[in-house]
Amino acid sequence: MNLEKFITNFKQTNQIPSQIIAQIHAAGGTAVLVGGAVRDLLLGRQTKDLDIEVYGLEPAQLENILRQYGVVQQVGKAFGVYILLGVQIDWSLPRTDSAGRKPHVQINPNLDFTSAFRRRDLTINAMGINLKTSELIDPFNGVQDLQNKILRYIDRDLFVEDPLRFYRVMQFVGRFEMEPNHDLNQLCHEMDIKDVSKERIEQEFNNYF
Repeated sequence: MNLEKFITNFKQTNQIPSQIIAQIHAAGGTAVLVGGAVRDLLLGRQTKDLDIEVYGLEPAQLENILRQYGVVQQVGKAFGVYILLGVQIDWSLPRTDSAGRKPHVQINPNLDFTSAFRRRDLTINAMGINLKTSELIDPFNGVQDLQNKILRYIDRDLFVEDPLRFYRVMQFVGRFEMEPNHDLNQLCHEMDIKDVSKERIEQEFNNYF
């Protein structure tokens, strides 16, 4: 799939700073647009969430690059997420999450794409686009699921650790007219959602409707 024209327009429309992307790649890193933004781009929809994951650079290297363009804030040191004030983008480092209510997070700049994307909830949210080459990264066949309007989880154990994902499936059914496959449907029936606060549920739906 040739996404060069689409991603060029996407960068301009969403004001992704080309200078920062170029500097990341010049330093030996790889900047990858990930998550919901990729899904929305492929669906031809506007997106609210811009997440760029940077591979091949240590945290200090990424932070030093971003600081050349303004004030940088770190959103949870353990998660390796940075915000450049005035730029509506989350800049993050690849990581793995262990199962459990309080997962152990391990940042690994040299993680491969498949391992890094495994922590995400659904296949349609586990795609990336290399912002230098416009190459689509799709280790779990998310594009095919988009085309077939199917919702599939990636890792069963990690999926159930966040009960809010039950409601995410619900809103994806409504927003995208997609259906959970048999395994996801069964898992949602089994999930314990009694401790999810009303505030978190409202936020999940208010973000998109």
